[in-house]
Amino acid sequence: MLGYTGLGVGSARFGAATMLDLLDGQDTERTCLAMVKKKPMPFPPKPLRWIFIRLRQWAIRSADELEGRQNLWLKAKDLFGVGFDS
Repeated sequence: MLGYTGLGVGSARFGAATMLDLLDGQDTERTCLAMVKKKPMPFPPKPLRWIFIRLRQWAIRSADELEGRQNLWLKAKDLFGVGFDS
């Protein structure tokens, strides 16, 4: 199961337009994106998911308090391609 977080209306419109391009077999700017061509990393199972969500929330709050400086957790997520810059 996949979904959007934040900016839901814009994301849903983008997803719908991309899906229509894919169904029509069109080669567009949207269908050439890496996020469209490869499968995303799956979410962990439910008990672990909660821990990772809370850890991520803590790390983001910490970065906000440190004027944007990321802690080790956020840097590691970026390194593995699952952070904000991925």
